[in-house]
Amino acid sequence: MTVTETSTLDTLSADVQAFVAQATRDAEKAFRVFRSTGTVAANGTANFVERVPGEDLVVVLNDPGPWADDQSVQPIVSPLTGGGFVKEFGPLFSARPEITTLLHIHSPWLGGWAQTRRDLPIRYAATQRLTLSRSIPHHVDRSQSAADFILEKLQTDPHLVAIFESNGGVNVIGRGGLLETAKFTVLLEEGAQLQAIAETLGGSEELHPSNLVAQWSRTGLLDEARRLGLV
Repeated sequence: MTVTETSTLDTLSADVQAFVAQATRDAEKAFRVFRSTGTVAANGTANFVERVPGEDLVVVLNDPGPWADDQSVQPIVSPLTGGGFVKEFGPLFSARPEITTLLHIHSPWLGGWAQTRRDLPIRYAATQRLTLSRSIPHHVDRSQSAADFILEKLQTDPHLVAIFESNGGVNVIGRGGLLETAKFTVLLEEGAQLQAIAETLGGSEELHPSNLVAQWSRTGLLDEARRLGLV
């Protein structure tokens, strides 16, 4: 059953109901994958905020966590001006219509980097081929909202994919829907792990320009990368 902050389920349009039902199934799949791949830390902190297309609404989908007897996801439909997680990120969705998804997650390796307050350069080829952003910055000053921090960073990095919640987890920014954001998050976590291992071996190196060309050629990003002077 869908929970809504503003109305009962039967007052939502059929299209919205169908979208919420699909988003719930996608979130349940994502949470299963996060657990099976070690992408979420033991306490199970993972929360999606997903834009409802064509509406000033979002659906919030929270991982029930490892202690819940009922592992089904209970979606919350909210206006962009709602409370809780929506209050934090609603302004981001309002200002940037290309953003479909915000995932807040505590994962072991990204969470480890969040403890360092060091920006994480994206040097894992499997991650880099999917984005023109080159690093994940830290949100340290919590007197500034996460949404305002992201909006500020988007001014200089319009392809920004994530920010660290310093000393906590990471907020992943999606533009292709919930499942694509979830898949990318698994790669982000994998890259963070491999780069952390590389730290013990002297540190990871920047991708060679020819490797950037190779990676972005695979995903159709090369022309834009050249226009931006990235290669």
